[in-house]
Amino acid sequence: MDKVFRYPVHNLIGFDRERDALVLELIDTPQVQRLRHIRQLGVTSLVYPGATHTRFSHALGTAFLMKRVLEHFHALNPPPALHRTLEEHRELLLAAALLHDLGHLPFSHLLEEFTHIPHEDWTVRIVSDPDSAVHAVLVRANSHYPQQIVQLFQRTFQPAFAVKLLSSQLDVDRMEYLLRDSLCTGVTYGYFDVNWLIHSLRLVEQRDDWELAIDLRKGLHAAEGYVLARYYMYQQVYHHKTARAADVMVRKILQRASELVHSGYDLAVTPALKRLLTDPTALTLEDHLRLDDTVIMTALQQWRESHDSMLSDLTRRFWERRLFKTLEMPLEEFTAWSAQLRELVTRAGFNPEYYLVLDRVSDDPYTDRYLWSSREVGENIFLVNDADELIELSQASDVIAALRNKTFSQDRLCFPEELRGEIANLLGR
Repeated sequence: MDKVFRYPVHNLIGFDRERDALVLELIDTPQVQRLRHIRQLGVTSLVYPGATHTRFSHALGTAFLMKRVLEHFHALNPPPALHRTLEEHRELLLAAALLHDLGHLPFSHLLEEFTHIPHEDWTVRIVSDPDSAVHAVLVRANSHYPQQIVQLFQRTFQPAFAVKLLSSQLDVDRMEYLLRDSLCTGVTYGYFDVNWLIHSLRLVEQRDDWELAIDLRKGLHAAEGYVLARYYMYQQVYHHKTARAADVMVRKILQRASELVHSGYDLAVTPALKRLLTDPTALTLEDHLRLDDTVIMTALQQWRESHDSMLSDLTRRFWERRLFKTLEMPLEEFTAWSAQLRELVTRAGFNPEYYLVLDRVSDDPYTDRYLWSSREVGENIFLVNDADELIELSQASDVIAALRNKTFSQDRLCFPEELRGEIANLLGR
């Protein structure tokens, strides 16, 4: 009998109480439950009010899509050796899909830009540490699971299709977040035909391994739609100018708070938050467990009354949604005007270190260069023809070829609204 969750993206998410017992036990660990309090899109709800969904809902959805994909492969009546491989790794892959975002700090990727510590590093640490409840649950199921999940995250696991299903340019993580983020932000850019894409997936034997591919005849357009959906979401949602301005403000608030704590200033912080501000590399597993969006939002609320005028002003602006304005400005132009801009901001009574920020974002919609070492599984998307020959996606699609290996970047100058007129006049805009 299934344990069923009702979700707006997938309607009913079901996990068998016996066959999927490990997933259900992992869901109840403190580390996974913590994800209920980490918003998937950070502070993007300041732009898209519906974007309050969490990493927890995304984790459940990702595990469910992994289950759907594996069930699809079984339905194709694979040869006995592949059938055994799928059965052998089923439980492991569902667990890895559920745990893939375990390491996220508050506000998700926003805090990564502040700490410069990838969430994947934290995920590996949590899974590997014997003191974590997640590790204990995994070891009870299979003593090799923690190490194998780390290998999956580090892209050194075999069979290769297992890695690609979890982390590649064609994985269940991306499929899930595109659909969920589109629904919760209220946009349609991220929708693609997920049902047909999964229906078109194949496993192709390659040099004593199995490669993930898409049926060329059935799935080419579904693959194009999937890649384009991600491209549009980055352009229209993830890199939205106002959302990025909000990100900048939070990073600057944390930067100022960090400086104050370092200087001995008596700032309202929890022990875990204090360590985050002073030395993120010193965070313990218990610190990580105690850090979520609630902790940061409570601190921001308290810091509005700080005696430090800069911290108080920045947090009040953020809390009241008086966000920085933005102006498109390439790095070269900013460098040329930097001195005059800093002088203007200083003359207006603001510290340019905090109130004049060039924000740079970039994205690679599709690339065939993701192979960092010979030990790692590549990230290319392959199609397979009737002769079981693999064709890299951009070689079969003129649409994807136009995006192949192209980095789309954008630089924006962020500053207080009251300086907009003066800055525009200075720059002749």
